[in-house]
Amino acid sequence: MKTIIIFILLAALILVETSFAASFITDKRFNITVLQEVPEFKRTEFNIISRSSSSPSLGRGEASIRRRGIKPFIAPTLLIAGGTALHFSTGLKIEFQEWAQKNISYSGHADDYLQYAPLAVVYGLNATGIKGKNNFGNRSAIVFKSLLLNDFMVSRLKKWTNEIRPNGYPRAFPSGHTSVAFAMAHFMHKEYGEQSIWYSLGAYSCAATVGIMRVSKNAHWISDVAAGAGFGMLSTELVYLTHLYKWDNEHVKNFDIFPWRSNRQSGLAIVYTF
Repeated sequence: MKTIIIFILLAALILVETSFAASFITDKRFNITVLQEVPEFKRTEFNIISRSSSSPSLGRGEASIRRRGIKPFIAPTLLIAGGTALHFSTGLKIEFQEWAQKNISYSGHADDYLQYAPLAVVYGLNATGIKGKNNFGNRSAIVFKSLLLNDFMVSRLKKWTNEIRPNGYPRAFPSGHTSVAFAMAHFMHKEYGEQSIWYSLGAYSCAATVGIMRVSKNAHWISDVAAGAGFGMLSTELVYLTHLYKWDNEHVKNFDIFPWRSNRQSGLAIVYTF
């Protein structure tokens, strides 16, 4: 009961001015008797810049992304469909695997790090003053959601198909390394592709190299790599399509932080004003 009363008081003080809330609690007309000690609040602006009355603009490029229709989904769809077809073409994928082991055999761990190279390049370019399509907040939110969505799709498919890898280990289809590499490559393409085609070519070439390494390392079939590339691109494309672009300075101004304390307890209340 003690905790419930504290939260009720906290909600009331956030919704109205502190002085009004205090008078409301003590006004006899309402016949309310509060036995709990009222915490002491001190309001601190989370962002000291004054709020603008105008509504925040859409994120850069958001409108153009939504006008492009199904075009951005063509490549991911073809890769997923092709990888799925190869998945059921056992003889063809075995032949390709034998050729890869004979001609481009590889053993090492460069693919474990190279999959994140486009991500590092994007933040590196921004750090040197070459700005991409989005600011730091939106960019970081997009990356986080892309990786989360990609992992959800790929991990579920791995478990569902339970395909055996060429080296005998399970959970082959689709390739997780390749999906991450292409998710990050597509992220770099979205951020810098309109500035120069070389950014996109470099990102996708890096991702394709990761896929080739996974095959030549005997860790995946070519079908795993093709489908993984499609799911990676798809996850990033879906996130860009649905992202609300609220991780910017205009929205940060809507956050307030309310430190509070009583004789026995203290804490912080973070409030977002819609």
